[in-house]
Amino acid sequence: MSHEVLVRVRVPSHYAGDVEKEVRVAYAIDLFVRGIVSVERAAELAGISLHEFLLELRRRGIPAYPYSDEELREELGLD
Repeated sequence: MSHEVLVRVRVPSHYAGDVEKEVRVAYAIDLFVRGIVSVERAAELAGISLHEFLLELRRRGIPAYPYSDEELREELGLD
């Protein structure tokens, strides 16, 4: 059974952006980095596509998989 917790955060009214989305993404990234959820589950929790989540990880300098680009190309047979 899944439980939800409602968290209230005060944000200045002049803040521009989708605060709810930013919080969901940050939370999902935190769970992923700590190894609590898979990258796929983290994207789902963030409410964005896997592709968008992978791009967000890259933008933040967080590796999505424990492979270097070269290792990944070899693993996928792209070399």
